[in-house]
Amino acid sequence: MEQANVVIIGGGLVGCAIAEALSSRWSDVFVLEALPKIGMAASSRNSGIIHSGLYYPPESLKARLCVRGNKLTYEFCAAHGVPHRKTGKLVVAAALAESEELVALMKNGEANGVEGMR
Repeated sequence: MEQANVVIIGGGLVGCAIAEALSSRWSDVFVLEALPKIGMAASSRNSGIIHSGLYYPPESLKARLCVRGNKLTYEFCAAHGVPHRKTGKLVVAAALAESEELVALMKNGEANGVEGMR
């Protein structure tokens, strides 16, 4: 075959999901992957964490995107029936000397607009 309706570059989670969705419409959907198997790159290293924006500098792009993305991810999962757990994150001081760092982290999260901190 010299021609295809759809060629998807990258066999990660997103590429495979797109291929699956489009394959109901076209029989010639191809996924091109540089690695020996699909899902070997970033998709295989996903920890499942939905970042809150707790650690990033206030008003940084990373902080703003994490806070907004966190909210949108949970909204998307709820709206589309995607199984998920909102377990939160427990940050503790291993020694009394680290207590000040916890206070600073709390202030940083508050400055970034992270919700649900206590």
